[in-house]
Amino acid sequence: MDISSLVAALGACTNSNPDVRKAAEDALNQAKHAREQVVNLLRVALEDSIDPSVRQVAAISFKNLVRRDWAPSEEGKASPLADEDKAVVREALLEGITRAPPAVRVQLAECVRSLVYSDYPEQWPALLAQVHASLTSQDQARIAGALTVLRFLARKYEFRDEEDRGPLDLLVNTTFPVLLQIFQMLLAMESTAPELAELLKLVCKTFWSATYMSIPPLVNQDQQFSGWMACFHTLMMKPLPLEHLPADPDARKSWQWNKAKKWVMHIASRLFNRYGDPKLCSEKEDKAFAERFQKECSLTCLQAALAQLATLTQGGYQSPRVINLLLQYITQALAFSHTWKALKPHVEQMLLHVVFPLLCFDDEDAELWEDDPQEYIRKGYDIMEDIYSTKTAAMSFVHELCKARAKGSLDMLMAHLVGVLNEYKAAHPAAPVPLARKMDGALLAIGTLADVLKEKKPYSAQLEPMLLQHVVPLFESPHGHLRAKACWVAGNYADIEFGDGKGRGATFAALLQRVVAAIGDPNLPVRIDAAVAVRSFLDAVEDEDLGPLRPLVPQLLQQFLTLSNEIDNEDLTFSLETVIERFSDDMAPYATGLCQQLAQQFWRIVSSGDGGEGGDDDEDGGDDGALAAYGVLRAMSTVLESIHALPHLYAQMEDVLFPILERYTSSDGQDIFEEVMQLATYLTYFAPQISPRMWSLYPRMVQCITDWAIDYFEEVLLPMDNYISKGTDVFLGSQSPNYLAMTNQMLEKVLSGDGYPEDQVVCAPRLMGVILQHCKGRVNDCVGPYVSLALRRLAPGVESQDLGDALMCVLGDALYYDAALTLGALGQQGALGQALQALHTTIFANRKSGKMKHYTSPREKKVLILGLVALLALPDAQLPAEVKPGMPQVTSAVLRLLLALKQQQEEHRAHGGSDDEGGSGNESDLEDESEEEELGDSDDEVDEAYLKRLQRMAAKRAGDDEEDDEDDDDYDEYWSEDDDEEVSSPIDVVDPFIFFAETLHGIQHSDPGRFAALVGGLDANVQAAVQGMMQYAVQLKEEEAQKAAAETAAAAANGRA
Repeated sequence: MDISSLVAALGACTNSNPDVRKAAEDALNQAKHAREQVVNLLRVALEDSIDPSVRQVAAISFKNLVRRDWAPSEEGKASPLADEDKAVVREALLEGITRAPPAVRVQLAECVRSLVYSDYPEQWPALLAQVHASLTSQDQARIAGALTVLRFLARKYEFRDEEDRGPLDLLVNTTFPVLLQIFQMLLAMESTAPELAELLKLVCKTFWSATYMSIPPLVNQDQQFSGWMACFHTLMMKPLPLEHLPADPDARKSWQWNKAKKWVMHIASRLFNRYGDPKLCSEKEDKAFAERFQKECSLTCLQAALAQLATLTQGGYQSPRVINLLLQYITQALAFSHTWKALKPHVEQMLLHVVFPLLCFDDEDAELWEDDPQEYIRKGYDIMEDIYSTKTAAMSFVHELCKARAKGSLDMLMAHLVGVLNEYKAAHPAAPVPLARKMDGALLAIGTLADVLKEKKPYSAQLEPMLLQHVVPLFESPHGHLRAKACWVAGNYADIEFGDGKGRGATFAALLQRVVAAIGDPNLPVRIDAAVAVRSFLDAVEDEDLGPLRPLVPQLLQQFLTLSNEIDNEDLTFSLETVIERFSDDMAPYATGLCQQLAQQFWRIVSSGDGGEGGDDDEDGGDDGALAAYGVLRAMSTVLESIHALPHLYAQMEDVLFPILERYTSSDGQDIFEEVMQLATYLTYFAPQISPRMWSLYPRMVQCITDWAIDYFEEVLLPMDNYISKGTDVFLGSQSPNYLAMTNQMLEKVLSGDGYPEDQVVCAPRLMGVILQHCKGRVNDCVGPYVSLALRRLAPGVESQDLGDALMCVLGDALYYDAALTLGALGQQGALGQALQALHTTIFANRKSGKMKHYTSPREKKVLILGLVALLALPDAQLPAEVKPGMPQVTSAVLRLLLALKQQQEEHRAHGGSDDEGGSGNESDLEDESEEEELGDSDDEVDEAYLKRLQRMAAKRAGDDEEDDEDDDDYDEYWSEDDDEEVSSPIDVVDPFIFFAETLHGIQHSDPGRFAALVGGLDANVQAAVQGMMQYAVQLKEEEAQKAAAETAAAAANGRA
């Protein structure tokens, strides 16, 4: 399309006639990949003689074409744009962004960013030289254009690892000397034009990106270091041109001078946080920078921050974001003695005249409270808002000051706060609005200091009187924000030791009664704060004291659900979870109704487009919706957990929850997949049987793992285990779909594919173990492929010991399944000797402490013991010739595992573990009990173990699970609960010690010569250990018999009673 035709088509795109507009758009679309089309669009956008509206349409069309087709995101897809045209565009773009009008420049800037990310430096090697030439041109327009491009260049490498930052070092060395000169020149200008602020912002953002990961060597040179730090200090101190301050609060957010100030404070705060203490730096350049920054800059920047905050006491203005960053800086200054000494004389002034007013309820809060209470609540509970909030920054300063530098500071602040409390008490209930707002700030400070005041004398002894005298009356305050704050403060102190004990007494009851009553307050923010506070009160009550609170349960459930229909709030959902958990025995009458209402709430959240289905995260509220959907699903899991002793209710739960499971067991559920899988886990484990529609989810789970959900394999493994263990006949018998075949295809893909995370790949061999243990004698065709897959995955080596051990355990499971079949399969694969040798080597590998390096969990040891004992039990006639000479070593390996397992069990008991307790600390509580002392017949024991395991996994997902560093003598690592195996299996009823002893006894009686060959050639100490282990097995068997007799007698006695 030639220029004239292109201009006509672009002009027609703004025609009021839709037919004309459609024809023009079609013509442009048809020609978009034609030779020179992309070049001509750029030419039209830059041509001064063409109508501005046409130029803008050309720029937008150019941007869309570049974004979509310059470097297609689809792997392997070539760009439809000609290389010659691309070269012309690259050559012209920097000059174009320099002279384009603002409406066009903003579109071209997006194109520059796209091209920098895709083409620099390989296809655009001349760009850096072009930028440098423009920076040194003395032409302000060219400098401005070059700064825009330089910002994108630095941004490209902001988060790159050291090995990928080579182009950034060249960029810094080439441009930073002249960039510093430009920075100095801009700061020397007396102009207050917004364009100047925009250029200052670009310089700061370029420095931010270029120094984000580490300090470039150039910046440590004397002239560069001194120059940059002086410029930052100058910009921090530069007065805002308040005569140009926009009147509109929203316009102030985008005011260029506010942005320039924000970015220089970003830099100062980050430099102080990261380089304030040289001892915390490891890299040479970073340490050198930190030493100079600590000595030459930290105090001058602190003085600048204090000066800027001091303007607030004189009615001056700083943007909320800048105030937040200034407070972050002085909060960080509390950590170092040299900055604390400089800050200390200013603390009282800062605290009482800057920080405390920021804590108080203000006009903006009042307007939001009245006009948009839901937004008021969102801002109060949104973690992202906390990052930018002036209130949160003020709270952090107060807390850190009174915790880290309490001497003098805490008493001074508390005297001020008590003065406010008493002033308000004297005026209540007719306190004027200004005093009510001060009271709000005082309560916010007191609530913020809860953990400090609970520990500090004399304040800890005065908390209950303070709550009685100053907080309880506020529940009747005419000011809604004070009623809300009373709920919040009461919740923060609900766990203190009251006069009658924790969670007891008249004061506790008075506070709880008022908080519960406040859930019916006419103001929504009060209702939410009250509902959230209830959680703290319930957590503070011991189980034996819950009885008097039970009558509140129906009211609380209904109120929480009503509130959930008014607003999506994750903390509200957590409170609902707490009610369900603390009164789980009372949930049966409400369970179905709760799930129905929670499901309705869930569908409302996702139908509003706010989250839960992988929507656009850029949309306002998307994160809030996703969090709310996540919270609702967690509450559903809590309901399912509360009724685990009533399996007949699960069919009703399934009716309600299945539509959610069906839809979100797919890529739609990526944001909430863990929670969806937990629901599926409860429904497949506790329901009396797995329904056909629940079986319809199994292929979907397999598909998810295969397509995108490998990172969630651990969560999917739980319900898969349940399907296989509870529905073995369906799993093996179904042909359409063929569950076993699709599972095996998934296992092959996961174990054969590249790039999968090993911490999730480990679930594949565990799933093989589930199948081999539950389907013994029925999946002979799987044995060979399973051991082959495991050995192939081991061949190139694995970084994760967990994965390596799990793959070797497949060999143990296969041997226990059918030792002869397994040996035959290994022989056919030519891997028999190699596999057994690898197993022997890993069994005898030691830590420094002498304990086993591999197979650290009891479950792994048991699997290998059973497999190797099954190998010992094979008659000589079924043993391959290459295996027979090594059979005594197999006996030694079994003994090594048994001794290690026995020691581990003894250590566990010494650390407080009990055979009768569910919380054993192992990866499966059920496994502990099956190995140390068999479970009784009560299903409750199994269910409690399963619940504990699910709770551990939930805590792990929530970040509460922290792995210890490797320590040879660390008990917690040795008895690990990080490994999640199946909860129960047929091997749970097999005691490994008794199995070993009975097998050897059988060989000794049936084939004494073979027994002698297995044991006689061993070292005398090893032979003695074998005899000792066999005696230990006899002891265990006698204990089992005594336990069974006692249980029979107890059952008979109960029957007579």
